Amino acid sequence: MTTHRRKSAFFRALVAAALLVCAALVVVLYSRSAPLSDLANPLVLGSSTSSTSSSDDAADVDPDGENGGCNVNLDRLRAWNVNAKSELTSVQYSRIEITASASKDFKQFPDRLDTSLPAYRQISLANKRDHFEILPNEACDPHVHLHVPFNPSRADASHILFGVATTITRLNESLEAFAHWSRGTGARIIAVVEPDENKVLVRRRAEELGIHLQIFEDRAEYLDRYFSLVRVLFQQRTPDTKWVSFIDDDTFFPSMTNLVRRLDSYDASQPQYIGALSEDFAQMHVWGYMAYGGGGVFLSIPLLTTLNEVYPDCRKFTDTGDWRLARCIYTYTTTKFTWERGLYQLDLHGDASGFYESGRPLPLSLHHWKSWFDADMVQMSAVSAVCGDACLLRRWRLNDDWFLVNGFSLIQYSSLLDDLLGMEETWDRSMTRKGNEFAFSLGPLRPKDTGKLSLRLKEAVVAKKVVRQYYLHEGDEETEAQVVEVVWRLNDDDSSM
Repeated sequence: MTTHRRKSAFFRALVAAALLVCAALVVVLYSRSAPLSDLANPLVLGSSTSSTSSSDDAADVDPDGENGGCNVNLDRLRAWNVNAKSELTSVQYSRIEITASASKDFKQFPDRLDTSLPAYRQISLANKRDHFEILPNEACDPHVHLHVPFNPSRADASHILFGVATTITRLNESLEAFAHWSRGTGARIIAVVEPDENKVLVRRRAEELGIHLQIFEDRAEYLDRYFSLVRVLFQQRTPDTKWVSFIDDDTFFPSMTNLVRRLDSYDASQPQYIGALSEDFAQMHVWGYMAYGGGGVFLSIPLLTTLNEVYPDCRKFTDTGDWRLARCIYTYTTTKFTWERGLYQLDLHGDASGFYESGRPLPLSLHHWKSWFDADMVQMSAVSAVCGDACLLRRWRLNDDWFLVNGFSLIQYSSLLDDLLGMEETWDRSMTRKGNEFAFSLGPLRPKDTGKLSLRLKEAVVAKKVVRQYYLHEGDEETEAQVVEVVWRLNDDDSSM
């Protein structure tokens, strides 16, 4: 028994040492990311969005085009491995250059960008000794000049305390997304997790990302840990705290500035229970009228104080996490739910592209982006480093009737799109299959365009004052993959402000 314990202790020591080495490597990777402190909306990105260094063979090539270089990063295209049946040897490549001038007199974005999608050129990837392909200078001429908001500082969210019940693994997977909306705002995040020896490493990584994170361990089941946030958030509030928020580990806030401004429109001195309904009426039929947790639930301190007083009684309820919270509020207070329309639970299965491509105002929150459907928030939001949060998911029509949905896709509909108001219903039907389950929340809707050509954002690469977006339409055995690189360059000269 003693020998076995010694072996176990030795093994644990080896695992701990390995984890420390991994943590050190993570820190090194982040430290190599290009500094963004001088941009309008600084954020920290992980290796998936950091710049790729050029090799010695291409030392004379400017890999990010900051100094006028005009080239294609061939290694980046090869790394995607978009054709699973055979090795990718070439792609059809096009490029759009956008110069973004930060302006203090910014009013609004135009509906159109004065450019067309340039003709594709075939790019060979066969010779792996070639790391870059030099393009003609005209391929990198500024096609579009765009005024963007000048935002020199981050929103002050120090009066908001966010709580999440999750696991250390899932928390670690969410840190880069959390960094987008919390870093530099003063917002605090409280995580209640199962006991896990890796919490120190996760907390250290959060600190490197600029996230103000506290981690508490609780052996209770998930639903009990979720409701325990009532007491934990109450205990961790400060005299400056006005709001507490219950979130999921896949809740994302595209713009903290917009969120703070919207919360300021409510009277936080009164009991407030604010959140989002499910977009699917069938879900509401099952779970009821309440704030669905993934969209973000916001409670004012007066309401939280009351819930803390009745916490022992409400903890006995056996309901799901967000419904237990709602039941406690409905049972012991007269406070009623307020549906904040900018928050989205996003109960959409399958292809949610119609929601993201709708051209409607930027949501206050997004959910299920890495579970029910795939929409990488970290990649999507990278472009805010150049054009601010206000340009995220902005839909622009090009001269040739292509649409750029910034951070999500480049799309061409099968017929000329006249209905710019209707949201394309691309997601799976609801469980009730009556056909109108989503109209009350997302309408007006229009049918799915099965012939739509879509290039989805594959990767976003951040360098100083430059963000490169790669939009991809995967090829097959008969057609080559299509790649459109959209290069955003920030012009922050005083003359443009």
